[in-house]
Amino acid sequence: MKSSLYSQLIILFTLLMPVFSCHGDMPILRFNVTPQGFPPYVISKPPAGIMFDVLSHIAQKQGYKLVAERIPENRVYLLLDGGELDAHASALEWVESPQKYAFTDPVLKVRDVVFTRKDSALNYQTVKDLWGHSVGVHTGYSYQSLTEYFKSGKITRIDSNNELYLLQMLAKERLDVAVITEHVGLWLIKKNNIKADFSIAKNAVDTTEYRLVFSKKWQGFIEAFNKELALMKSNGHLKEILYRYR
Repeated sequence: MKSSLYSQLIILFTLLMPVFSCHGDMPILRFNVTPQGFPPYVISKPPAGIMFDVLSHIAQKQGYKLVAERIPENRVYLLLDGGELDAHASALEWVESPQKYAFTDPVLKVRDVVFTRKDSALNYQTVKDLWGHSVGVHTGYSYQSLTEYFKSGKITRIDSNNELYLLQMLAKERLDVAVITEHVGLWLIKKNNIKADFSIAKNAVDTTEYRLVFSKKWQGFIEAFNKELALMKSNGHLKEILYRYR
């Protein structure tokens, strides 16, 4: 009896082995979540975020195993060029020599918007409404609509590499205005349970189409990605992902 049972187990294991082997041999797609991430678009630990979830869904449907890499921004394109990294979330405008790479269709729009305290008299409609004010922005970020006014001194630029700090400064009335990516600001307010009341201007300061950038050898995958992305937009799946991070 024991021998018969043992034989049956061996047969069962032999039948299942190709399944495990096949799963283990799935091609890998290496996506950069960066050490700090860009919540809620890309979250480093554990890997998550809007862009990660979209790519994970499509990669799985195309038979790829998504692997998160934590590569600093200053090394991303070096590793893409060398084939040590496959994909990174970015925009055409943020990439030096974008012609070297292949881009997906826009996944969503990144809107840099004006956050103010609800008791503020400022009603932002155009950039001129910011003249004479101190405006908190992210260190190193370029704001096309604001650049000339920062240079001329019509708007005072206050930099921080931490949007949460900008919101805290705004709440304490140490800033007049904070210009923050809309989803980022809403995510931080929710995650940190910030009690201060903020208003968000309807008109964006700048709007950028956020995509995934690959090396050109991934062009075939990108075509499949774009078809799946269009389906996600039409069937409500992308909206479901966005809702998770609001």
